[in-house]
Amino acid sequence: MDIEKLQAFITLAKTKSFTKTADALYISQPALSKQIQSLEQELQVPLFNRAKKSSNLTIYGEYFQAYAQNILMNFLNAKEHIKQIENLEQGTLSFGATNFIGVYLVPPILAFFRQLYPGITINMTINASKNILNLLNSYNLEFILLSDYVKIDEERFIRKTWRTDQLKVIVGHQSPLYKKRVLTIEDLNNQVLITKSKTSSLYKFLIPKLIKDGLQLSHPLFISNQEAIKQAVINNIGISIMSPLAIQLEEKLDLIKALPIKGETFNRKISIVHERNRHLTPATIEFLKLLK
Repeated sequence: MDIEKLQAFITLAKTKSFTKTADALYISQPALSKQIQSLEQELQVPLFNRAKKSSNLTIYGEYFQAYAQNILMNFLNAKEHIKQIENLEQGTLSFGATNFIGVYLVPPILAFFRQLYPGITINMTINASKNILNLLNSYNLEFILLSDYVKIDEERFIRKTWRTDQLKVIVGHQSPLYKKRVLTIEDLNNQVLITKSKTSSLYKFLIPKLIKDGLQLSHPLFISNQEAIKQAVINNIGISIMSPLAIQLEEKLDLIKALPIKGETFNRKISIVHERNRHLTPATIEFLKLLK
């Protein structure tokens, strides 16, 4: 079994099209068909149900897919590891982070890492927790940074706490709440609460507890982008809940203030997540040392 066959299998499983897979791998369709047939002969089972419009995995293909991804990623990881052995003069650091973490917490560490290892290419993916988990799950990232309230497969992945963050209510300078030092749940009931979607991990972490403690969520406004939420707060559309670390610049300009809620504490831990059985590359090991 060779790596090219595995790459062909994984790509075809994703595209479900021989034409698209051949184009993506820069090979001819006959060459692709030969690779898939050779792999099927080696495993002695059909991996795809072939049709004119699409080629879907058989039950054998579905079971083999996870193993194929694992084998391919271990091979690529080994190549990357070997490349980085000589004083980290070359190689790639690939990881993911949620928006808040990637935008507000990671850049200073990246800058220091870059000074130490200028030859390492850095690929940081910033996206929703669900998406970076999927990328980690499919071996496209070596590790990810996300909040501890996001559920992971504890058997497959290991979670290590990096730091703790406290969430507070943010209000704009035009809001009547801006002059207060502490808020109550009753103060929030008269406001438009701007938050991410109901399916977001942050919403699921915050809102049920607040509703249980008396919040009347009658005027929510859902915005998926954190920067857009801040602008909405500045323009007095409503209030929101986020980390004070995300509004440091706006606070210095007296545009936004972060306030606690009396009797409520929203602490979250920021975690490093990676596979339990994966050998981390030297670049990742050094970066994780800087995080600590």
